Amino acid sequence: MNTRQAARKLILVSVMFLALVHSFSGCSSLSSQTLALVGKPVPDGRLMLLDGGDLALNDSRGRNRAILFWATWCAHSKSVISEFEDLARAYGDRDDTEFFAVSLDRNEDLDLVRSRIAAQDLTSVTHVFSGNDVQDEAFIALRGDHVPYSVFVDGGGTVRYMGLGVGGLEDFLEAKFP
Repeated sequence: MNTRQAARKLILVSVMFLALVHSFSGCSSLSSQTLALVGKPVPDGRLMLLDGGDLALNDSRGRNRAILFWATWCAHSKSVISEFEDLARAYGDRDDTEFFAVSLDRNEDLDLVRSRIAAQDLTSVTHVFSGNDVQDEAFIALRGDHVPYSVFVDGGGTVRYMGLGVGGLEDFLEAKFP
């Protein structure tokens, strides 16, 4: 195993540990390093769409983007992805805001991801799936350190919100779009 592979394995184990701790302890905050992105331009990275297309994180074309990172292996994600779907439906009439649900599952779990999407009727969001687990390019670019967590990028490409789950995102959207 080379140094790069070892580093990736360490990151994977660390993020999985943090996700596990979060799911059992009700962890309530993202790291200061992650939160340091708020107010800054969204970093380079790609969203690999489940339908095969892709989008650059920093190419919003004037549209706001609400992004949720979730995973089928995260117990807390099951309810959070449904709450995110509800938000997408509530703001579905807004042409200036897109909702992206980024699954942090592995390639071999694609059928499980698709069945979760179907079972929970998650049709109001655009689904993102790289198959790279926590090595997902967007997750790394946005300094992901917890699952599930959400990010809001405004139409100008600036990160405006980061938080655990979607409760804070919902409050943010209500304040932004009364």
